[in-house]
Amino acid sequence: MSRQPVSYYEAQLAELPLRIKSYDLTGNQRRNPVVIREMHIVHDDVRDEILVIDSDRDQNHMWSIDAYDFTLHWKTLIDQRVDFDPLPSRNYIHLMNSNGQYQGYDRLSAPREGETRLVSKGRFEGDVFPSAPPASNDTHVFVAATNSNSMRGLTMILNARGEGAETWTFPSVSDGVTEQFMQVSMKAAADRETVAFVNNNHHLYMVDAQSGEFRANPDLGGHSRTPPVIKDDLVFVGSDFGQLFAWQKSGESAWVVTTDGLPYGEVFVEDRWVFVHTLELYDEVVATEDGKSTYKRAATRPGQFLAFRYEVVDIENDRPIYNVIDGDPSTPWKVDPIWSLPDEGQQMLMVHNDRAYVLYEDNEEFLNEREKAKLRDQGRIVRKSDELRTVSRELRVLDLKNGNLLRPEWNLNLMDFAFVRGSMEERDRSIYLGTKDGYIFKLYGDSKSSAGGK
Repeated sequence: MSRQPVSYYEAQLAELPLRIKSYDLTGNQRRNPVVIREMHIVHDDVRDEILVIDSDRDQNHMWSIDAYDFTLHWKTLIDQRVDFDPLPSRNYIHLMNSNGQYQGYDRLSAPREGETRLVSKGRFEGDVFPSAPPASNDTHVFVAATNSNSMRGLTMILNARGEGAETWTFPSVSDGVTEQFMQVSMKAAADRETVAFVNNNHHLYMVDAQSGEFRANPDLGGHSRTPPVIKDDLVFVGSDFGQLFAWQKSGESAWVVTTDGLPYGEVFVEDRWVFVHTLELYDEVVATEDGKSTYKRAATRPGQFLAFRYEVVDIENDRPIYNVIDGDPSTPWKVDPIWSLPDEGQQMLMVHNDRAYVLYEDNEEFLNEREKAKLRDQGRIVRKSDELRTVSRELRVLDLKNGNLLRPEWNLNLMDFAFVRGSMEERDRSIYLGTKDGYIFKLYGDSKSSAGGK
């Protein structure tokens, strides 16, 4: 692989109103660059870090890099890449496959140089087969188990095997869940207190993260296509009833808005701004099997990218009042978004200084099934994203007030940056970029927290 100097990449980012830091995984002692296969950003109660999975001479390593000063915490050989994102807890980083196999790595202690950080691997007790991507907090890994239609909270306090009195299963007989509990097919959201997940019975469940004790199960009124998000002690989720909800952890509604279309995909929340995609319903004309006539059937296509904003009114000696700001007061019968754009699959990366940093990316399939099978056998294809080729990748800086492009030069071509990740954290207003040839870049605002105090 040919390798560009770091200045080549920095020059492409110079127009942005952000500061730049860089890290070179290859360093000065190596001739062959490290090839980055994955880049993940971790923000939790333990520390904020960049996790990189590389491909290096037919081996894979995981790197832990400080998100602020780019100090290398550690680098360890891993057994193999997996198709779920890393699961950080206080003491461990777990890698888990969709077949239920896991690898547990020591996160904080310091083994001697060259020693592996692997402390456990195999299957969790009960042969857990995930029905959705797992989640984690500082004490547990949360796995939706397809073989038991349950949510498992696997303790990581004493060991990396999920064994201990703090491991729990929901629902249990004592939880008093009266409706039929079905499969969980979307990733849960978790913080230190709460695990929130959508069941296929159209309910959102909120349970105690430490004990699995039932807290609330509001009815969404329909199927959901949005994994829940916990932010500012609210749980955000959409439903096919054409609604976007914000629930308090008690199960009480903070607010709800009706959307033009069906909310889907990941919801981004920051500074009381909420961004969500919608699908448009339409009648698709389909030919009959004999080809002699046609009929119509309900179908969906990309609709809009919506930007809502809400406010919180503090009431003395009482609970706060939540209110969604109406983007168009001339239509008092509904609450409109502050602005909307056509849904092009854009991804919100960061909100900072009244600017929205948005990634526009277009990918396509380029391998036939025979080529895919061969690359899977070689370990080159592990995730769905490995099967895709990027056609275009752009970063646009939009006016947060109206969604318009702020300047013509703030529409950057990022094709040289294979990995682009944003941050939904107030303490880290940053965008992280990675190149396949081993560079990591951080674009950050002018706050001291984002700059790591520098």
